[in-house]
Amino acid sequence: MTYEPSTLARAFARLADDEPWAPLVVSSSRRTTRGEVAALAQAGASALDAAAGAHLVGFSAPNGPAFLAGVLALRQRGHGVLLLDPMAPLAERRRSCAALGARAMLSCTRGWPIDAAEWVVAAIPDAMASDAGDDVGFVKLTSGSTGAPRGVAATEAALLADDEALARTMGLRADDHILGAIPMSHSYGFSSVALPALRRGSIVVVPEEEGPLAPLGAAAAAGATVFPSAPAYLQALLKLSQPPSWPSCVRLVISASAPLPSDVASQFHARFGLPVHVFYGASECGGICYDREGTAAEQGTVGEPVDGVTVRLEAPFGECEEGLVTVESPSVALGYLPTGDPRLGGGRFVTSDLAVFEGSALRLRGRVDGLINVKGKKVNPTEIESVLQRMPGVAEVVAFGVPSADKASDTVRAVIACPGGGLGYDDVMAWCRAHLPEHKVPRSVVLVSAIPRTARGKVSRAELLALVGGHRGDPRA
Repeated sequence: MTYEPSTLARAFARLADDEPWAPLVVSSSRRTTRGEVAALAQAGASALDAAAGAHLVGFSAPNGPAFLAGVLALRQRGHGVLLLDPMAPLAERRRSCAALGARAMLSCTRGWPIDAAEWVVAAIPDAMASDAGDDVGFVKLTSGSTGAPRGVAATEAALLADDEALARTMGLRADDHILGAIPMSHSYGFSSVALPALRRGSIVVVPEEEGPLAPLGAAAAAGATVFPSAPAYLQALLKLSQPPSWPSCVRLVISASAPLPSDVASQFHARFGLPVHVFYGASECGGICYDREGTAAEQGTVGEPVDGVTVRLEAPFGECEEGLVTVESPSVALGYLPTGDPRLGGGRFVTSDLAVFEGSALRLRGRVDGLINVKGKKVNPTEIESVLQRMPGVAEVVAFGVPSADKASDTVRAVIACPGGGLGYDDVMAWCRAHLPEHKVPRSVVLVSAIPRTARGKVSRAELLALVGGHRGDPRA
């Protein structure tokens, strides 16, 4: 059977043919070359003969040579790639494949496989009929409102356009060594780590150990120059009683996946001598804004639009200060699977993020689906959070609404991280009543040592709801 390799597969083939000896994935003790990744990809492509007839194929592998080779194998054979989280249980990965129409799944349990026999191709007999056309190159998993698997279907051309725009905007170079500590199966890691390696031959530095110091050790040992990270990790470093020295080889620190608090950005800059460049993007459209100067996070913004990206604000509730972030660019995905949504498609994506422009920089103001309806009055939780954030002893705050018993209105809840203790419910309520109108004062407050987060570093809404569940008025327990 004749296969037509994709543009990405052909681009990597040229890199491997020109310099097969050049390293592509390194760690403190291991090294894999472009030629070796190409050979591993060829073995994976051969294993995919068992998936003949399936356009969309699920793919699962940890960070390392196996991940890059698996993507290449699938694109060599012309398959659409459904990116799966290798840390998810097998049953969950199979469920995602079935729901989104992937009739087969390619997997490798180790990031650094010993031989080609470690590729496993499994059929998904209960897969739904797929709406993923032949132009779908990649499908990224994203969170839906119902908990059912939901994917963002994109052409390979859209992802490559995003890669080009980010390389220009961020000043990335082909000789960069990029730390691969964030999951490459997630949208942020795929665009920031995997694509630069596959398209330009940028070296990926993979930590071998676990723990907060492992990425720093790997970066220092292998000469990482670009350090993609997330706010939760940067906060964890700052909380260490004896923070380590920062690797001198790192020239660029990037933070994405969640908003970076301005005090964390300032403290990091002061302690380690490097600014943090914030990156605002979405699975649906790739990069949206980037902090080119390294000062945006400290000022509370997410920088300016990425090259080639048009950002507009659309007001969701008539005349108001904030507007919905709306993105137009060549990187916008085709649509959602298994069910489409008019907010995404045709080169345009209407996000759920509220924002305002401050000059040419964008300041996020929360999410429209997070607005709290208190007896007909719209309350932006960001305002409550900013007020509580100024209270001495408060490290972080998440405010949100929970439907009241009659579901006619919402009740304002707040979960507050105060690691040092010393704060009480009465203290918080007194502060709120002194700084907020009565309808914006939380009716429930839970004090914790840290805000719960998911494996991706995002705030865990499920855990927040569990924390405030059943509490009314004075939840001090």
